[in-house]
Parts: sequence; C-alpha cells; structure tokens
Amino acid sequence: MVNIVFGVIEFLLLLRFIFKFFAVNVGTPFVAWIYAASAPLVSPFAKILPDLELGGFVVDFAVLVALLVYMFIGYLILQAFSYGGRRYYRDGSVE
Repeated sequence: MVNIVFGVIEFLLLLRFIFKFFAVNVGTPFVAWIYAASAPLVSPFAKILPDLELGGFVVDFAVLVALLVYMFIGYLILQAFSYGGRRYYRDGSVE
C-alpha cells in the first residue's frame, strides 16, 4: 500500500516537472488537473531554490526537492515496516 501511495505521488510530481520543463499549456484540462493535484505536494518546498530557465525550458527545483523528499519518506516508511512483524523464509520456516 505504501508503494502505491508514494508511487502515485512521485508520478504526479514527475508529470508536473515534465510539463513545467517543456512549458506545456496550462489551459488544457489534464495539465491544469495535474498542477492542481500536485500543488499541495510541492507547496512546502516552494521558493527553496529559484527556477532555472534554459532558453524555452524551465527547471523547477521545488519539484525535484519534493520528489527526493517523498522518495526518502517512502523508503523510511517501508524500512520501518520491514523491521516489524514475522519473517518468512523460503524453506517455509517462520521467525
């Protein structure tokens, strides 16, 4: 379940990063929905680093930082769950 939740979060953030990088039209409904759905996820990291403009492309560092933080949080949660509970081995034994 943790993988699914954090996978969806990371997918939304990745789409937001790609759309912002290529300066996709925000007026289209799908892009507007991606921006609206991912805005609360990015807002804690806004203005940490300024956006980098490369010609017509924009690198949004807030989204990159958010991706890294959510990946790390997901990893920590999975590690915390892996320490609890019973351990099953290939030979059928249980610890």
